[in-house]
Amino acid sequence: MKQRSIKIQNLSFFMMLAIVWTHSRLPRWEIVPDYFQQLLIFNEIGEDAVAPFFLITGFLFFRNFHINKYSEKLKTRFRSLVIPYLLWNALGALAWFLVISSTGNQYVSDRFYFDSWTEVIGNILGCKYTVLWYVGVIIVYALAAPVFYYLARSLRTAVIAVIIFLIIGIAFHHPFASPLVWMSIYMMGALLGVHYNDYLFKPQPLWITFLALVAFPVSVWLSHQYDSMLCVNLRAWTSVFFYIGLYDLLDKVFHFAPHRIYRYSFFLYATHYIPVHVLQRYVIANMGNTVGCWIAYLLIPPLVVFLCVSVAYFLDEKVHRLYAILSGDR
Repeated sequence: MKQRSIKIQNLSFFMMLAIVWTHSRLPRWEIVPDYFQQLLIFNEIGEDAVAPFFLITGFLFFRNFHINKYSEKLKTRFRSLVIPYLLWNALGALAWFLVISSTGNQYVSDRFYFDSWTEVIGNILGCKYTVLWYVGVIIVYALAAPVFYYLARSLRTAVIAVIIFLIIGIAFHHPFASPLVWMSIYMMGALLGVHYNDYLFKPQPLWITFLALVAFPVSVWLSHQYDSMLCVNLRAWTSVFFYIGLYDLLDKVFHFAPHRIYRYSFFLYATHYIPVHVLQRYVIANMGNTVGCWIAYLLIPPLVVFLCVSVAYFLDEKVHRLYAILSGDR
């Protein structure tokens, strides 16, 4: 592996751990103390690790990109995005159906429905059974790549486009998974990929890192004080440079080396949510006390990471072709 790609792979895995953490959300049951709901702010900080993925994806897509490569890029994205997207969403629907049919709703929230084939197919396409909405948004961006590319060719136009997309994101209320939320950050990735194509391979400038270390906590606090799209977008933007800068600072101390498990971030993303969800409810329902809640909240997520990464390692080692299809690994 080239040295420059090590940072992207390591950074992606560490951010994926934050995304796993964000799904450690305990149900609103009587046996769960109220203060666990107040702890959700720590989980939401992990949720903000989504934003850097959009910048990284835009950066990698448009780095050394030319419009003549568009059809080739679409073919590779079909294998790396569309096929895993459909497979994992279908597997997610099957997993929830099996859990519900065997245990009822004891270990499952009440938002998963299987009333008709039409509903099931619609929910599969819309990521109702998984958390792969990010992949769905990236598919939309890949289809719109010529627009992002022509906007990014001129640095001035690219900057204006980032600002306009940011204003659009602030002005319109829309679901979290909407392409409008993340368009400005993805456009910033395209700008960096076209004009500063080594930006993510080098340490982020320290002044940006230190600014983000202050601005990100402030934006988190503001988003809890004022529920507005301005705060949502401010938080997303500051989280981009917070996570990248934090990785760079820690890398100076620990000198992160490449490791095989860092390749499994997408597999972890696709597999973690169901076991976290079900195992947490299983522990709480069967222990029925505060200790069980703490075990579910703190220990289940790292346990699930270990299990999912172990499965990825086994498939990669023993059934590599299947692993390659599921992970979109070309």
